[in-house]
Amino acid sequence: MSKRDDDVSKSLSSAVVSGVLSPQTSSLVTGHLGPLVLAGAAGKALEDLTASDVTLVTLLVDASGSIADRGLEQAVREGQNALLDAFAGAKEKDSVLLALWTFNDEQKVLHAYVPVDEATRLDARSYRGRGATRLYDTWCDALTANVAYAQRLRDGGTPTRSIVVVLTDGEDVGSKRGSRECAALSRDLLASELFTLAFVGVGKDVDFGLIATAMGVPPGCVHVQRDATAAGLRRTFQLVSRSAIRASQGRVAPGVNAGFFAP
Repeated sequence: MSKRDDDVSKSLSSAVVSGVLSPQTSSLVTGHLGPLVLAGAAGKALEDLTASDVTLVTLLVDASGSIADRGLEQAVREGQNALLDAFAGAKEKDSVLLALWTFNDEQKVLHAYVPVDEATRLDARSYRGRGATRLYDTWCDALTANVAYAQRLRDGGTPTRSIVVVLTDGEDVGSKRGSRECAALSRDLLASELFTLAFVGVGKDVDFGLIATAMGVPPGCVHVQRDATAAGLRRTFQLVSRSAIRASQGRVAPGVNAGFFAP
């Protein structure tokens, strides 16, 4: 076992001891600790952090072929760039660390937890729509990576909260895990009251409310943008930006009763 494997395993074990993960859910996630989770669990070293407490924001962006078919690739790039601009201008900027994942047939960690100024801006090279939608695998892997890194910070004495937002325009295709595994993990994290989990669905071909509920996302943290146009998607990213900043300010309570998308 490499040092990175060992560090992640120890952090997940610590998350069980501290009550963030149940032993049953821990056994579900520890069987999938591949290179992707290890990459996602990386981030700024504790000694390099200047803030007294930290908010981890994880953005999971669908990069499947249907995004391209809808003509939404550039709108996604612009929306993600605008989200970074919003955080860069927020007074909480120095206490926020961002991670960015994309997913289709292949899951990618574009970067793990870095300061806002170091975050990747999506462009035509880093983001192109193709392939299917491994929604469930991405959710489970990203949450596992987040738990490991967040627990490492907490064990080092830094209070840490987490915000995870997934944006997709379709239902799952090709995942090895199902909605039950997603829901089990979501339930544990929400019960810890350290996590805010949010779901954004784009389009009207799928019942995104049903999908999000099956994955364990609370109703107040689900937003559906039925208008699958560039303008509609840009408005959605603006909403996500505002909501994420409100959550980082402590104005959105984490946990089951979170109202991430409340006015």
